[in-house]
Amino acid sequence: MLKTRHWLTHFFDDAHSLNIDKKRRLYSYYAFSYFGIATLMAFSVHNYLKQEYSISIITFICGSAILANLVYYYWKHNLTRCCVTGSFFIILFCQAIVYHGGIENTALYWTFPFPLILYVLLGRRLGLWLNIVMFLLITLLLSQPDIILAQYSTAESLRCLASLFVVNAISYINEHYRAQSHSLMAESNVNKEQQANTDPLTQLPNRRFVDSVFFPSCQFNSTSNFPMVLIMADVDHFKKINDNYGHDCGDTVLKELAQTIEQSIRSADIVARVGGEEFLLLFSNTSYDAGKRIAEKIRLTVADMHVLHANKQITMTMSFGVAAANSYIEMENKLKEADKKLYKAKHGGRNCVC
Repeated sequence: MLKTRHWLTHFFDDAHSLNIDKKRRLYSYYAFSYFGIATLMAFSVHNYLKQEYSISIITFICGSAILANLVYYYWKHNLTRCCVTGSFFIILFCQAIVYHGGIENTALYWTFPFPLILYVLLGRRLGLWLNIVMFLLITLLLSQPDIILAQYSTAESLRCLASLFVVNAISYINEHYRAQSHSLMAESNVNKEQQANTDPLTQLPNRRFVDSVFFPSCQFNSTSNFPMVLIMADVDHFKKINDNYGHDCGDTVLKELAQTIEQSIRSADIVARVGGEEFLLLFSNTSYDAGKRIAEKIRLTVADMHVLHANKQITMTMSFGVAAANSYIEMENKLKEADKKLYKAKHGGRNCVC
């Protein structure tokens, strides 16, 4: 059953969870950008009025850079690039204010929020590397008091670096477990979706999968799916197998039958159990004539099957109804057509393809 389970994963991946995480990062980017622009511009005006021109210029340039980065996002919608670019602006801003000292030598205090911001924007791995870069650059500046404008005492510099290291560590731990929690929840959601759309006996996709997942997906991938062959298949005289050998034997027959059909089709094709002993086979990008040949091949394969139960060899046959849809709009009617042809095959003697 590995082939179908792997194929189901193609539909039930963690794309939804990834989309949620991307939205979280986008909204964080918006919040940091708008708040940063407003704050830096306000500081720039305030410092300009106080005739602190150098720090006014630094905050104005950084605020303008964040604004330009935000405008670029609205133009290109490349969130990753804008988050990385914005993070480099943050690092440069930190170096500039540490070098300058800020108002009354308070610049070091303004570095503490930025490690967390880098982790939120960049995630755990890239956030860690850029935080290391920022920390090392600040350490380098503080270790060279003769080349910077600010005047920090040795004790003040050491306390700042120690505090910044602790903020970094706490931010990393928080991001690490947030990412782990998100991954576990995403995996849990994928498993729940697969279970809800999988037949528990045969481990094939069920009718819910066909109606709620596969058919809607075909609407958005028409070029690679059509023409599509739809084959309804039913085990002949299955009730007799249950009556003569018991329901356990019937379950065994269905499981081995599902495995046999899976092995007879391509990995990209679908076989779903849509009823008690009824199966639906879906072949994307396949002609009607090819569909009839496939159905005939499976019919012969099933007719040659022997299921061992209680030291008895049980044989079976199947009947098939074949239809082909050339577009998504035709699928519902063609499914009904395949179903009608199946009943025609059943009433026409069974063990045949109609």
